[in-house]
Amino acid sequence: MAEPVDSPASALPAEPVYPRPAPDGREDCICFLLRSAARRASEHYTRHLAKIGLGLPQHSLVGMAAAFEKQNGRPASITELAKALDLDRTTLSRNIAPLVAEGLLVVEAGSHGRAKAVRATREGRAAYRAGLALWRQAQDEMIAGLKADYPALMAGLTAAIAGTPAADPPAIDIDS
Repeated sequence: MAEPVDSPASALPAEPVYPRPAPDGREDCICFLLRSAARRASEHYTRHLAKIGLGLPQHSLVGMAAAFEKQNGRPASITELAKALDLDRTTLSRNIAPLVAEGLLVVEAGSHGRAKAVRATREGRAAYRAGLALWRQAQDEMIAGLKADYPALMAGLTAAIAGTPAADPPAIDIDS
């Protein structure tokens, strides 16, 4: 009886081999790896916060609006909130709209009628507080998974953020 001949398909690895995120072929892309890590971390936190109907970005936005007002005695302007959340104003405005529709945030005319102020509503602050224990559980699981690497990772990420050039803000025509 003849030996079976290996087909070309049987020579392939059982699992595909994925290329490294190295567009130039020499080193891994920092941005790709950070974005991948951020997506996975966000999904982890969002799975926990889904119990209260918020994702991590929504929970953070409502919490930041509440914290800013508590610490400063006034609501944050959209510009201030964007800076605190490290977002551009357009992205922040898109993220605010559904939270306003859900009654978790309100956007009010700011002082002198120019800047808009963002305030967490009573319902928003309650939703934020309801999510804190869920966030804590997600955070503790992340720290446990990172084990001894946690302090170095946090220091490295903090240094990476500080060392990364910020985008130039777009020019704003205040006369129009």
